[in-house]
Amino acid sequence: MKRALFSIYFLVLIFTKSAHAADSGTISLGSELNDGIHRLGVETVALIKTPVQIKNNNILITLGVAGAVGLTYVFDRDIQAKLQNSKGNTLNKAADVGSLAGDPFIHLGLAALVYGGGIAANSQKWKETGEMIGEALILADASSLLIKETSGRGRPIVTTDKGDFKPFNFKNDYDSFPSMHTTSSFALASILAATSENLPMKMLYYSAATFVGVSRIYQNKHWASDVVLGAALGELCGRVVINYHASSSKIGIVPKALDDGVGLALVGKW
Repeated sequence: MKRALFSIYFLVLIFTKSAHAADSGTISLGSELNDGIHRLGVETVALIKTPVQIKNNNILITLGVAGAVGLTYVFDRDIQAKLQNSKGNTLNKAADVGSLAGDPFIHLGLAALVYGGGIAANSQKWKETGEMIGEALILADASSLLIKETSGRGRPIVTTDKGDFKPFNFKNDYDSFPSMHTTSSFALASILAATSENLPMKMLYYSAATFVGVSRIYQNKHWASDVVLGAALGELCGRVVINYHASSSKIGIVPKALDDGVGLALVGKW
C-alpha cells in the first residue's frame, strides 16, 4: 500500500507540473521524472550519510538521539501504563484528532495541494515548498517502513512485553518501531517551520507533531520510544531535504536594460 501511495504522489507531482508547463513547452514529463528521481536519490544518500558524519558533529547528535531512545525504552512500560490509566471521553476524542492529523496519507495529499496551489498562484516559493514537503514525506515514510519491518516490534495493543521483537516476520501489529505517524508529522513540521519566519507558527508546527506522537501512545498504538525515534527520524528527513534545496538554489548576475542605460541584476531561485 505504501508503494502505491508513493507512486500516486509522484505521478500527481509530475503530471501537475507537466500540465502547467505544457503551454510554454519548456518542461517534459521525462525531464520532470528524471529530476524528481535525481533529487530523491541525492537526498536518500544524504539521509544515510548525515547521521554518521563526524566533521560537523552529526555523530554526536545521533548518539544523543540513541541515548534518548534507549532511556525512553527503559520507561516504556511505565509511560504506557500511566496513559492507559488516564482514559476519558475528552482525551479519547482529542487522541482521535491527533491520530487523524498525523495520517501520512493526509500529509501527502497536503503536499500535492501546496504544490498545485503554488502552480495556480504562479508562486515559485510555494511550488518548491510543495516539492520539499513531498520529498521529506517520501523519505520519512520509506525509512520508517524499512525500520518497522526490519525490527518487527510488537505494538502495546498486542503484547505487554516492550521487548517483543520479531525481525523480518512481517506480522500484523509487529511494526511498532518507529511510529510512522510521528515520523511523517515531524518531517512535515520541519519543512513548514523552515519556510516560515514566524516563531509562534514554528512552535505550533512542532507542537502539533508532538501532539500526534502523544496521541499514538495514548491510543496504545505505540510505545514512547517508538515516538521518540519517529520524531528524530522525521526531523532528519526534513533537514536533509531543506539542505539539499538550499544548496541547489541558483543565484547569478545577469545584464538588465534600464530606462537610462544598462545595468546588472541579481537573480536567483528560491
